[in-house]
Amino acid sequence: MTAYIHLKPALQEFVVCAFLDGSRQVSAADTFGKLIKPWLTTPPDGYNPIVPDGPDVFEFELPAYDDKNTAYNFYIAPKAQKYIATMLNEMFLNQMFVHLDKILPRMENEQIKDAIYDYCYSYSITMEHVQYDTLKKAYYRYRQKKHRKKSSGFVPVLSLLSLTVLISLIL
Repeated sequence: MTAYIHLKPALQEFVVCAFLDGSRQVSAADTFGKLIKPWLTTPPDGYNPIVPDGPDVFEFELPAYDDKNTAYNFYIAPKAQKYIATMLNEMFLNQMFVHLDKILPRMENEQIKDAIYDYCYSYSITMEHVQYDTLKKAYYRYRQKKHRKKSSGFVPVLSLLSLTVLISLIL
């Protein structure tokens, strides 16, 4: 069964490489499968199953869930698609921040451009789908925020978004 979700091309490449092992076959056991499972519903009345078109459409094969509540559901509501896209974007950025924090101290003169390219390459993300300046600014904002928290003695608490991801991964 095929399902569709609207995702930016860079997030599509990230999902395929990070969670789906290079394929578009979703498993009920993988992270992406666990993320979308709660949002699968039966299509609304009058739903037109015409395949959406465009670069922002991510097509994937759904598993045959054994759960009777999700066995025939293949529709993801637009509001849920936006939520999933936000979650995936947060995962993408958090993975990038961790990667850059690991690699930048070992590089000379903090070659952030090379580090960002290395991160994108590690997840098979083509640079035409991402904007280097946007990722660089996001990293610097993250680093400033992290430095302010360290200097203020702030103890981080899980955000609602992080907590939702953890719960969905456990289920």
